[in-house]
Amino acid sequence: MEKKYRKLWFRCGAIGCTLIGTGLSVTLDALAHRLNDADWCVWAGEGTAGLVVFMVGLAFFGDAVRYRVHIDRANSAS
Repeated sequence: MEKKYRKLWFRCGAIGCTLIGTGLSVTLDALAHRLNDADWCVWAGEGTAGLVVFMVGLAFFGDAVRYRVHIDRANSAS
């Protein structure tokens, strides 16, 4: 069971960190468009998409923390 949780922890952690970084990058790019007086629909759409990707990354990262707790419980029970 611990092997399963370890695999899920690694997968969710890697996906979560990647999506968090991507979401922040996209959101900051939208900020740059905003500061350069781009059309509203350009920076608002890109910023919204970036925040959505960031929040999905946080959800994956939260799952990784949950799986890590399962691993630690299994190790302390042994």
